[in-house]
Amino acid sequence: MAGSSPLTFLVTLSLQSLIASTLGQDNSTAEPTSSTTARYHLSSSELAAAIAVPTVFCVILLIGLLVFMGLKIREKRQTEGTYRPSNEEQVGARVATNANLKLPPEERLI
Repeated sequence: MAGSSPLTFLVTLSLQSLIASTLGQDNSTAEPTSSTTARYHLSSSELAAAIAVPTVFCVILLIGLLVFMGLKIREKRQTEGTYRPSNEEQVGARVATNANLKLPPEERLI
């Protein structure tokens, strides 16, 4: 792992633990292999960073998603309008025509 930084390790560790917890895998009882023997001992500040980094990332992603949805909803309301006719307008349009009305005279074509 040439050129890897502690931040890369913390992000990798947090993503691995997130994926393992999502899939319901419990790695606490697994036998460590020679390549995964206790090479990394996390201090309390490193462990807190491993938890805080993905949490902050998810919160920022969620806030961005909510802002995006709010802007889209606002845009839809501006383009579609919100006109809702009152009961009087709806009833007035459905007035039955009177059968006693005279039709206009028929036009004659020459």
